[in-house]
Parts: sequence; C-alpha cells; structure tokens
Amino acid sequence: MIGRAAGPLAALLCAAATALVATAPASAAEPLPPGVNDFSCRPASAHPDPVVLVHGSGTDAQRSFSVLAPALREDGYCVFTANLGRAQMPGAAVSGSDAVKGWPGLGPIGAALAGRTVYGVADITGTAAELAALVDSVRSGTGAEHVALVGHSTGGTVIRQYLSTHPGAARTVVTLGTPYRGSTYAGLPGRYPDLAQLGMDGPHIAAQVFGTAGVQQTAGSPMLARLNAGGESSPGVRVTAIASRTDEVITPPETALLAMPTPGDRDIWLQDGCPFRPVDHNGLLADPRAVALVAAALAGDPADPPC
Repeated sequence: MIGRAAGPLAALLCAAATALVATAPASAAEPLPPGVNDFSCRPASAHPDPVVLVHGSGTDAQRSFSVLAPALREDGYCVFTANLGRAQMPGAAVSGSDAVKGWPGLGPIGAALAGRTVYGVADITGTAAELAALVDSVRSGTGAEHVALVGHSTGGTVIRQYLSTHPGAARTVVTLGTPYRGSTYAGLPGRYPDLAQLGMDGPHIAAQVFGTAGVQQTAGSPMLARLNAGGESSPGVRVTAIASRTDEVITPPETALLAMPTPGDRDIWLQDGCPFRPVDHNGLLADPRAVALVAAALAGDPADPPC
C-alpha cells in the first residue's frame, strides 16, 4: 500500500520534485465557470437552497464544473464554487493519452515541468475549513439558511468532513464518484504507466497524483474510518450518491455508493436503465445524464432521466 517503498529511482524523483515545487512560481488564478458566485442572486421559492459545488483532487472549479454549473444556473439555482485545497505544484500529466486530454497529474515526473497551481490535493480537514468559509459567505450573501452541496470525487469527502463539524448547514448533498469506503485506485497504473514501471501500485500513484487527499481516501484509511463511524450520511441530510460502473479511479465502483442508505437517501448507478453508457471518472462531470441526475436530486425528483 502507500507506506511501501517504491524504489530508489522513485525516491530520487520525489526529492527532485520537492526541490522544484519549492521554487515553482505562483500562477494566475484560474477562471471560474460562467454564472457562478453571483452574490446578488436570491434563491427562488422553487430552489430555496443555493448550490455549492466542490471539486475533486488535482483539478479546479473551472475544469470540473464548466458544464454542470451553467446547467444548474439555467435551471434557476444560485450556484457558487471556489478553488479549494491548494498546493503549489505543477499539474501536467505524467504519461499516456491523458497528457493531451488534460488528465490531472502532479507526480514526481510531472513536477519537472513548469505548471499551474493545483487544487484539491491538500489535507481534507483543511480543505473542509475552506469550504466552511465559502458556505458562510454564501449563506450571508444570499440570506439562505441552508445550502445544497454537490461534490465530485474528493469533493464529496470534503463535504462529509465539513458536515461532521457543521451539522444543519445543508439539507441536500449529491456526490459523484466519491469513495465512501475508500478506493483501491486500480485504474491508475494504466493511466500512469511510467509510475507503474517504477513499482508503484494504485495507492502509491494516488499519493503522487492526488497528494494528501489521495492518501486519505485509500481503502482502510483512518480518515474514512472516522467519517464512517457514525454512518456514511449525515442526520437531516438527503444524500444522493451517483456512481459509474466504468469508473477507473474510484475502485471498486461500488464504494461510490452508500453501503446502507437511510430513508430519504438514494444510490444511483449512471448505467441504471442505460447499460451501454460507459462514463469514466471525469466523465461524470460532463455526461448529460449525470448532469440531469444531479438536477433531479437537487429538486427531489425521484424520476430518472432518459438515456
């Protein structure tokens, strides 16, 4: 697992990465999705809770919510988000076709490249404190008593940590590809073959690619054990957990669903009724059916959208 040594070459690369990160120049703030953070927005009676979107690890709000945020705004929601969990580390992909597609990566080889600021990789407890400040601003600015929280991947775990210390702040939570019981990261060696060739398994690679947050969401982690001690959902909060059977990052994919949903909670496979709809981990943020499922969950609509 993560504590096992990955070999002398990996250690050398990590040391080089540390030196480069220490001198990495700060980059300009990334843009945010259109329609978000309008503090003049007043929630409509049909959508009384402003929606706060929380991104995952190794990414940012713009890359995560460029599809979902405008869709929810078009539906009449007040929508807010921010870049959370910052680490000043380069973010180029290490290897493979994702170097072109923009797959987030901040491994030891990628650290040799000049890059942007990477978010979502810091300690989840600290990131949850940043989320608390954002939610306070949203509630104060809009006059809303509660918010609705939507998190992708690590964002869902950040939400869980936040609600553990701020009960009552939200009445609705939607997660997409969030590892409630931790991930084995079985698909990462295929995504990062050069790291795999150094002897790193999935959890090793997650530590390099997703930072501290990746370690904290490994199957069997102390953080998840603590969060799960009182149940996977929060009292008084309606939780909808959305998962994809073809998720290659959160593995096994079942860990992205609640093990024991309480009344009012719901587990949804993206492929329910649509068995031939392959959607990977990042695809959960752009797939039209996934977006429709989020909107339905926020509205409390039990009907599933068409394929």
